[in-house]
Amino acid sequence: MCGIAGMLGVAEELAKAAAPRMLTAMRHRGPDDEGIEVVADPQGRAPPAVLIHTRLAIVDLSSAAHQPMPDKPPDETAPPNWIVFNGEIYNFLAFHDKLASAGWPCRTRCDTEVILHAYRAWGESSVEKLHGMFAWCLLDTQRSTAWFCRDHLGIKPLYLFRPRGGGLLFASELRTLLAAGADLVPPLVNAFALESFLAQGAVYGAESIVQGVHLLAPGQSLTTDWLGRAVKERTYWRIPFTPLAQEGARDLARDQAEHQLGATLRQAVQMQLLADVPLGLFLSGGIDSAALATVATEVAGTDIQTVSIGFDQPQFDETQTAEAVATALGVGFRSVRLTGQDILDHLTDALTAADQPTVDGFNVYFVAQAARRAGLTVALSGLGGDELFGGYASFADVPRALLWRRRTRWARPIGRTFARLMSTTGGRPWAKAAEMFRRQCSPVQMYLLRRELFLPLERRAMHPLPAESDPDAGIPQALLTELLEQSRGLDVVNQVSCFELSSYMRHMLLRDADIFSMAHGLEVRVPLLDHRLVEEAASIAGAHKRPDPRPKPLLLDAVGKRLPALVYTRPKRGFTFPWEAWLRGPLRSYAKKALSDTDVWLGLGFNPAAPARLWKRFEARDRRVAALQILALLILAHYSVRHGLRKIL
Repeated sequence: MCGIAGMLGVAEELAKAAAPRMLTAMRHRGPDDEGIEVVADPQGRAPPAVLIHTRLAIVDLSSAAHQPMPDKPPDETAPPNWIVFNGEIYNFLAFHDKLASAGWPCRTRCDTEVILHAYRAWGESSVEKLHGMFAWCLLDTQRSTAWFCRDHLGIKPLYLFRPRGGGLLFASELRTLLAAGADLVPPLVNAFALESFLAQGAVYGAESIVQGVHLLAPGQSLTTDWLGRAVKERTYWRIPFTPLAQEGARDLARDQAEHQLGATLRQAVQMQLLADVPLGLFLSGGIDSAALATVATEVAGTDIQTVSIGFDQPQFDETQTAEAVATALGVGFRSVRLTGQDILDHLTDALTAADQPTVDGFNVYFVAQAARRAGLTVALSGLGGDELFGGYASFADVPRALLWRRRTRWARPIGRTFARLMSTTGGRPWAKAAEMFRRQCSPVQMYLLRRELFLPLERRAMHPLPAESDPDAGIPQALLTELLEQSRGLDVVNQVSCFELSSYMRHMLLRDADIFSMAHGLEVRVPLLDHRLVEEAASIAGAHKRPDPRPKPLLLDAVGKRLPALVYTRPKRGFTFPWEAWLRGPLRSYAKKALSDTDVWLGLGFNPAAPARLWKRFEARDRRVAALQILALLILAHYSVRHGLRKIL
């Protein structure tokens, strides 16, 4: 796990000045080693490429695994290829013999070298042989090209930006691109990214909060020339959900499906336990982390450390359940109990760690901090289980909302009037219920409405609607189209699974897991998002994923009877912070000042008085104002001030 960055086609003097700043901005991602390499264009037609790397050493801790890394061509007079790589290739050892027989023996015991040699042996198709989480830039000096690649699910980020003067910048984090300087990357706010943040609590879609900076899509590769100009884009993988029309041909029997899932899960966990540093597992009181712990003890024994985070308010604490699971499995257990004051004391640090505005992820920041303090460098997480196996309330709520809307079609003509009335007189649940009447009766709209932070009328009171955004859901039109195409023809359970994987998980949970864990130099691995396991789960009919009445029965049966029953016989609870109490108490003055700073809101293109009005309503205990809305604006204000974000003049 590392941080990567670099520049193509940027004037040499400008690039060399920017490179040290970019390295400094991502040093937290790789405290063990770092490097900058300037690689000349073999054809002499473009400025040198600059590769930047910071390393968190996980496998092969020796200096031989230093990056940027070159390979060694058989012809010693030929220039080597170069790579900067972030992530882990879990099956890299399986390639050593194959690569040696192909004429590319490995000198190290690290996965970075395997990527270089696999590219020499099989070209760009080599990515389809790899299992892992990854983002890289590989310079091919023979072809004078650069090859960028991102993993199947988008676990590891890769941001790209094209400066006005030409060229291409890339990085693991948005802040690293901003560190290049305003001459290269102007800190201009992206209006439709801002709209999606207000709507969903995170920036949704391929674009970022900074104008012009976008993410390479999951399962995609990009080949450019030495100037950074696109030569070829290729999608090498998509989530293969099975349409209803094909289910009869592909649907597995229930027992066969759980057997295959169990075997693949065990393979994924076993591969992801590989490390040369202390490794453990995040253990909550839930099914997903307990399932991983159960499987881990089967494939590797009980010599594994589990970590749980506790809280001083009983309604938010699950450490007793987590400890009971650890005891039942015979594994080591450590809990770190936080008080509200502990979190408040470090809240500014957590806000500063955010790479894009998000209302989630602070729990990851503190869990990762606790894991690092417990001596871990790698931690397994159960992220992905709810999305794949129907664990969220959305799997019941969306079908229920669709059914309710269809049975009340008579109310559609008065829906808009009702929505306006309820948004001004009722509480938030009533406002969302009223919004259902106004929305198109489609699974994707009902799903997005369920997670919506600010409703359309609330957003319009603060900020103009960007042309690229859907006026209802607030996300980019391109993403809405993508979700519609991906979910077309699926049963409703798999439709919701598709939405969860391709929106909430991709644009919030995975991004936050990467950023907030790497703020502490901790690598988080997600075995439930092994792409083979996702392929199998996506091909199974939604009927097999419904409660029976056990939650996530397919996952429970795939893991087997060793999974402690207490994790699925108790009500599901999420780990949340008491934001409302804090915003009315110790955070009150901080929040009031942030929401009253008209210069900040003018700079972002807001109605400058709107945030302060919202704060006054919150203080007056207006039931229509949620604490999470106040938190979102506080986060946005902090982020924009820290990074000098402003609208295009």
